[in-house]
Parts: sequence; structure tokens; C-alpha cells
Amino acid sequence: MTYRTIVVGTDGSGSAQRAVEQAVELAAADQARLVIVTAFARTDATPDERVPADVRWMTTDPNEAERHAREGRRLAAEQGLSDVVVQALEGEPADELLEAADTFSADLIVVGSVGLTGGSRFLLGSVASSVLHHAPCDVLVVHTHGSQHRAPSQ
Repeated sequence: MTYRTIVVGTDGSGSAQRAVEQAVELAAADQARLVIVTAFARTDATPDERVPADVRWMTTDPNEAERHAREGRRLAAEQGLSDVVVQALEGEPADELLEAADTFSADLIVVGSVGLTGGSRFLLGSVASSVLHHAPCDVLVVHTHGSQHRAPSQ
């Protein structure tokens, strides 16, 4: 199957990085548009102390969200992709991925099999699960848990 528009989410985690790499490979193979989405939640409230400090920025800092999205654009450029859209959006990650898929008429969403873990998991929930249940198109869940091997290129 050939894809015309691929949406991928990133949050700076290793799993998300692997999903971006896979999405870039697929987009390059199909010469598809790649939409890279990262989400953040702006908050004026006192940060929840249950969320580890080293990952708290991943859910609240728009500058870091934009940086992760731009890193995806850099990876895409290295593969010769020119039709790349980068979005850093305020909102829940799964919701923003689904919205981007709808807005850009995506025919594939790529997500990592695991996202942030530990104390932040309660905050983010399972992005892959939510996307799988509500996606308007195909979903590729890139297996990233416990293995650092790369899927073969097509």
C-alpha cells in the first residue's frame, strides 16, 4: 500500500524517536507528506510532584515540544523529504495526533509502542491505545519496548 500523508507523534522519548525514524522511512519510500506532531500541556498550576522532574518538561514546555518536532524535520530532510509539516500543539498527545490525521487527511498514523513511563504514565495515558481505538486511518505501532534493533528498510 502506498501512503500519501503520514502523521507521527513525538515526545522526546526513545520510543517516539523510533516511531519518527520509521515514519520518515515510510514517507521517503512513498514520497508522502510527513506531519510531525508533538503536544504539550501549558499549565499555570504548581507542577504535580508525582511527575519526575526530568520528564515534567515533556508535558508542559512548548519550546521543548517544538524542538522535538524540528528534530523530526531534520531527520526527514536527511532522507530527502521536502513535504514535511511540523506542529507543536497544546493539548493531549492522542487528541492532537487524531486531529492532525483528520486535518491533513492522513492515511497512516505512526506511534511508538510505549511512551513515557513511570510517574508520568498516569498523566499521559496510553497514546498508542487511544490512537488505535479512534484513528480515522491505518495505524502503525512501532515496537520499541526492550529492543534497540531497527526494522529493515524496504
